Amino acid sequence: MRIVFVLSGLEAGGAEKVVNLLAHHRAARGDEVHVLAVNAESPATYFAYDKTIRVEALGSGTPFRVLRTAERVIRLRTRLRALSPDVVISFLTKINIMVVLATRGLGLRVVLSERNNFNTQTMSPLWRLSRPLAARVADRLVMQTAEAVQSLPPDLKKKAVIIPNPVTLPLASTRTQSKGARVLAVGRLDKQKGFDLLVDAFADVARRNPKITLTIFGEGPERRPLEEKVRHLGLMDRIRLPGTTKSPVEWVEAGDIFVLSSRFEGFPNVLLEAMSAGLASIAFDCPWGPSEIIDTPTVGVLLPPESVEQLAAAIDRLAGDATLRQRIGAAGARAVASRYATSSVLQQWDNVIAPPRTVSALSPTARLTT
Repeated sequence: MRIVFVLSGLEAGGAEKVVNLLAHHRAARGDEVHVLAVNAESPATYFAYDKTIRVEALGSGTPFRVLRTAERVIRLRTRLRALSPDVVISFLTKINIMVVLATRGLGLRVVLSERNNFNTQTMSPLWRLSRPLAARVADRLVMQTAEAVQSLPPDLKKKAVIIPNPVTLPLASTRTQSKGARVLAVGRLDKQKGFDLLVDAFADVARRNPKITLTIFGEGPERRPLEEKVRHLGLMDRIRLPGTTKSPVEWVEAGDIFVLSSRFEGFPNVLLEAMSAGLASIAFDCPWGPSEIIDTPTVGVLLPPESVEQLAAAIDRLAGDATLRQRIGAAGARAVASRYATSSVLQQWDNVIAPPRTVSALSPTARLTT
């Protein structure tokens, strides 16, 4: 098969990681695989790609924002027409809409994958109106949680399939254990991730625990407000914002307690990664995903959304009890390893990617039952 994956960029991120994994998996099966990054200015990637996989950046062009989307849709259409793939698989809401526009009239099979919470993420009215219209044109919809599917209208639920992200980090036994209580968070520095809430909770804990530290890995538009908050609280020596890690697995060694403080998610990939690495994990029960991953108190701590006081209390409790940290970390690692095994997730994607069977190819019995 010839498969084209379409995504926004080639930097660190959940969608980028899944595309990288799928691209290598399908290339190993003998498929011709292309990766098109609609908004990337350069083909340089955070996740390394084998040379057999063709990676292209389509983002250079007009500096005028009002014309930029139209230009990239045209450029994307040109490449898809030239490649004429057996299937196009796109990731993220705006890219999904652009792919549907770019493939109109080309007769291509299109699979759209939603990676964020489309009910709560910020987008213009035009994008919000276009999303369900684009979904109706697609052949299949890949959602990451049951909550996401339940948010779809009835006609779209019929073409939806739930495929979570897989576990890809090393198991807990490979992670260096620490005697200290280092709190860790990872994600884009924007309002969605709730790092302002985490800093407030940590400030409360820091007053009682002079040795506890917090590291937040990531970059984004909220860096300056977060740095100003840290300075205002006088915690410059206790809270670090070192930016994006050089490798996808580097951050798991920097903490003992992981916190997901998001206001909303599509599927919190970093929570899955933290748990698989044996980090005792705390998460707000935001929509969508955390409650499906932390489904019992034995594998992690699930808190009411945006509850700063309860987050501080949970950090306090885990920081003061190394045995509890290790027990929750080990149970979480076992749970996600069994539920989100890479082989299982890749098989689910293979089922979606496989060409649909035609009536003529079915046996008479199969035709009678379809």
